[in-house]
Amino acid sequence: MRAVAADLSITSPSIGTYATPRSQPLRRDGNAASDGGKDSAEGKGQGGGSTDTVTLSDAAQQQVQKLKQADTSVRQHEAAHQAAGGAQAGGASFTFTRGPDGKNYATAGEVPIDVSPESEPTATVAKMEQVKAAALAPADPSPQDLRVAAQADAAKLQAQSEQRRQGGDTASGRAAAAYGAAQALGNSAGAGRGLTV
Repeated sequence: MRAVAADLSITSPSIGTYATPRSQPLRRDGNAASDGGKDSAEGKGQGGGSTDTVTLSDAAQQQVQKLKQADTSVRQHEAAHQAAGGAQAGGASFTFTRGPDGKNYATAGEVPIDVSPESEPTATVAKMEQVKAAALAPADPSPQDLRVAAQADAAKLQAQSEQRRQGGDTASGRAAAAYGAAQALGNSAGAGRGLTV
């Protein structure tokens, strides 16, 4: 799942090849929530044990395990974006899937990141380097992460071009001033004698 917040978000795709459970949620005692409120003492084979544990089928246990792995992976992915993004990165937001055990697991996430140019090209170059580092920080960058890195590269190149243009104008201005000073010096040194270079 991908979503774009504000200007741009670095996102992590949904991890795993499982679908959101369509079966009825289980209560803490392991019975389906729509069983009319019958509890385990009515011959369900659960006994009168603790209600804090949920007995899950093997398939449900495997699904919970996949959801736990997805949750860990998504949270690590988004934490990597935040750590590398520093002040440019916002807080992570997650999309959750409820597991057969009744718990919510993060299965997708995103971290908004500021990719707006700064007022000075030098600052924009530095910012875009940090944005690219944030986009590529996870061990497994998503396609959206790669797009953000490419956008940061493009903005950095544009800022560097602006730097060269500004630097070129400054260099031209210095060259013109030097030429004018040399002309003035040559004119004051004597008529008809120029400067030897």
